[in-house]
Amino acid sequence: MKIRINQVIDLKPTSRIRTPQGFLICKDVTLAKPMVKEYYAGELGIVDGFEPTDIINIYTPPDVLFGQPVIDGFTASDVVMMHPKGNQLNSDNYKDHVIGTAKNVRADNGYLIADLTIKDKWAIESIEYEDVKQISLGYAAELDMTAGTTETGQAYHGQWVGMVADHVAVVREGRCGDDCKIGDKKTVNDSTEKGMKVKIGNLEFDVGDNTTLAQAITAQSQELDALKGSELKVGDQAFSLSELTATQATIDKLVGDNKALADTNVELTAKQTTPEQVEALVADRVATIDNAKKLNDKIVTDGKSSEQIRRDVITAKADDNLVKAIVGDSVADAEQSAIDTAFKALLATADTKQVIAADSALNGLNNTNVGDADKEKPFDKSNMWKGDK
Repeated sequence: MKIRINQVIDLKPTSRIRTPQGFLICKDVTLAKPMVKEYYAGELGIVDGFEPTDIINIYTPPDVLFGQPVIDGFTASDVVMMHPKGNQLNSDNYKDHVIGTAKNVRADNGYLIADLTIKDKWAIESIEYEDVKQISLGYAAELDMTAGTTETGQAYHGQWVGMVADHVAVVREGRCGDDCKIGDKKTVNDSTEKGMKVKIGNLEFDVGDNTTLAQAITAQSQELDALKGSELKVGDQAFSLSELTATQATIDKLVGDNKALADTNVELTAKQTTPEQVEALVADRVATIDNAKKLNDKIVTDGKSSEQIRRDVITAKADDNLVKAIVGDSVADAEQSAIDTAFKALLATADTKQVIAADSALNGLNNTNVGDADKEKPFDKSNMWKGDK
């Protein structure tokens, strides 16, 4: 069956070289050797005849490990800090993990070895401080569950019969323990030391031999670093998550602007003129123009509001005693309410005068004395015989 597994390797003592650019070259790093390793059956997927918690022995034979496909595959492969999710590099996780390159991969004296160039500053500091120091290979492999025995007499349940290289990982703890690490002579000599250190930002902590705690802290620290390097886009602006103050200020402004826009929309909706109100305004203007013409037939109404028409009429009649009594001596300073009152008052008096004039005309028509007042009295037929008029 085809399966992807992280294979931990042994390391020989290595020499470290710092380049002028600050890169760390680790020469002659042992990547792997033919050996039998213990796995939980659950790590390898479904294995017939085994429970997930059963320990099974899997052999990596020399003809597979030292085959040209494996050597070519790991040559120029990427070195990563911790295995990526799914134990496979891709375009989504590449920049979050890759810290260097493996070169000069070769078989030497029973080992697969290489020279590692570490370029990431944080990874170099982690290796030199020994908080991350072991090596693990990431590859795909085909598992043949045929039991057998190695040339040295060690029994195994199955063996890898094919390997496809993916990456070389620097990890905190590998399958073969503290002997599998990047180190120089001094590091190897001090391998019995039990202390384990983790680095969070610029602070370093000693967690003793608590490997699980160290791995958890390192993983969280890496996730935090990746988060800090992420960007949050607000509108057309992009912010680093480390710029929390500027990001919050921009978000607060957008929230405020949105609220102001919503309030303005409510206000405009409230002020929106309905069809009924438009009809009422038109009727009011027509009535105002008709009434203004009654008071001043020369008044100009084109392009003017009803309020302005009424004010122009009152201005024209500013000397009228009735107007003065209502608006005072200054029509220009009068409030619109006073102008409207004066307009109504003038209109009412104008209507009264017209009624009076009409009544007078009718009275004239009904008066028996209407005619030539200086004419002689009416003709009397009784005196016709006299020949008088």
